[in-house]
Amino acid sequence: MSNADLLFGGVTIVCGILGTLSGGYVLDFMNSTISNAFKLLSGATFLRAIFCFSAFCSPNLHGFLALFSVGELLIFATQGPVNFVCLHTVKPSLRPLSMAMSTVSIHIFGDVPSSPLVGVLQDYVNNWRESALILTSVLFLAAGIWFIGVFQPSVDRFNEDSEHQVNAAYRSDIRPLLEQAVEP
Repeated sequence: MSNADLLFGGVTIVCGILGTLSGGYVLDFMNSTISNAFKLLSGATFLRAIFCFSAFCSPNLHGFLALFSVGELLIFATQGPVNFVCLHTVKPSLRPLSMAMSTVSIHIFGDVPSSPLVGVLQDYVNNWRESALILTSVLFLAAGIWFIGVFQPSVDRFNEDSEHQVNAAYRSDIRPLLEQAVEP
């Protein structure tokens, strides 16, 4: 392919937008609960593994692109449910920290070590198709780990009162700073 970078970049952009939106929409349609978020994460990851594994087994380019596009769509469909779990399992005051830890963890345990590990595996196997199949098979394990979350006891803390709230009696005595003083 002479334009592989452009083609895969375009597929990633389109699948990223559609997948992220569809993951959130499907979770809303399923009745947004922590258990349903884990079900969606498990199912999407399992299907992603099937489509990506099938893509790397495909003998022709068009079959690969079709299967890989669906797999990539499912990769991005997990963004909404992951963020839902991060936001709904902690107290409101800890939401920013929860999202920050999620982002940093994704980079530290995913993005940073993945490139060198893929390189080491490729140097050992010396076959891109086999390397891709080995790495894609890890997604089946990930689907199983997400599935365990369905059975974990969880409390939705999204609507909990924050410990830093100001009571209504105190709030009613405070005059906004920008409001001009009315003289009698």
